[in-house]
Amino acid sequence: MKQLLSITYFIFATVICFGQTNDKKSKSEDKVRFTTDSLNGIYIPKDLEDSFKQINTFWPDSTRTKLKQLSEDEFSGRVHLGFGMWLRNNWQLWAGSRLSKFFNDKGIFHPDDMSGIILQSYHRHLNNKEIDLDKQIQYYKDYWENSKKIQLSRKEEKFAKYKIGNTVDFSYRKGFVSDLQEKKYDDDICNAKGIITELNFKDFLIKVKIIETCDKKGIVYYDNDGYRIYNPKTREWSDPKKRIIKRVKKNKEIWFDYEDWEPK
Repeated sequence: MKQLLSITYFIFATVICFGQTNDKKSKSEDKVRFTTDSLNGIYIPKDLEDSFKQINTFWPDSTRTKLKQLSEDEFSGRVHLGFGMWLRNNWQLWAGSRLSKFFNDKGIFHPDDMSGIILQSYHRHLNNKEIDLDKQIQYYKDYWENSKKIQLSRKEEKFAKYKIGNTVDFSYRKGFVSDLQEKKYDDDICNAKGIITELNFKDFLIKVKIIETCDKKGIVYYDNDGYRIYNPKTREWSDPKKRIIKRVKKNKEIWFDYEDWEPK
């Protein structure tokens, strides 16, 4: 038990020693982030084997020997949150890097999946076991495919509650047009409302005619703040060139995601 505790402490100490990178991104790095070998002053591995070489530089032989003694599940469980977080943040698996592109090209897009494969593969590498990369990749693909089916079933169930002619309440998922509108909502004085006029069962959209906005400026139905755009041709993610906010006013009729409105 003491040995395992000491290993866990060393792993977290490694994260602290290496620290977290500065969140400020330089425009020059953003332009080459999927090809450059370093971002924010930290070397980015080009592939799985290169990541093994880098991890080996983090831990001395004595620590690697102790890590080999852990089971695969125990190793992954102990390092996923601490050291795994360091990998995801500093190897830019969230923001995009040549390592994330390596995984994207193989059909892996979630940073947690990437770090999971890296850590599981590294433990197998330490123990001279077959990495079975293709099998690991298929596991995550199957997981997300199954998740999509479950999500689709849930969407269909929720969407069935929306009927043409029903009055619905706006959920303000994209924020408020003014402090006054927000205060009216918080104080339960006024809530934007609409009437469903059409349904799109394929895309889970509802066309709503606005009958109340609680502000003459209308309601916000689109805001790209925080969105990232994926280009399937280049397999790269990028930030919007500028922030765009769209509003709709009373008596107008447009299509919405069904989750923008709450059925009564």
